Amino acid sequence: MTVESEFRKPTSEEQALLNHLLQADFPGRDELAPLLQHVLVRTIDEDHGLELQSQVEGRAPIVKRIPVEAEAKDQDGVVIHMALHVIDGRPVELEFYRENTEPVRKIPPPSAFEQIVLPPIPDKGWGPPPA
Repeated sequence: MTVESEFRKPTSEEQALLNHLLQADFPGRDELAPLLQHVLVRTIDEDHGLELQSQVEGRAPIVKRIPVEAEAKDQDGVVIHMALHVIDGRPVELEFYRENTEPVRKIPPPSAFEQIVLPPIPDKGWGPPPA
């Protein structure tokens, strides 16, 4: 896998992976969708991770840096995670990593990924535990 220095249009497979993540229901999804439909990408690591650069204005009201992720199995059966990173309402990275920290061998097709949306952490404050 070659790290790229220049941004480019996503391949049809890369766009399909982004679209697959948008099928999950999470806060800010509707506002994030157009930002991901008009995006440029560049490969940033050996795991096929992509830096994202949206070509349209706007910000999505995302409450967590990773509002949605997904899991699938690599060629050898080890679980691969795909995580969408959003900073200040703008998509910035599509990260891939294996649970055993070895490099990703082959990104599965979008249909193989099962989306995961974790709820926001409740705000309970940092005070001492109740007596």
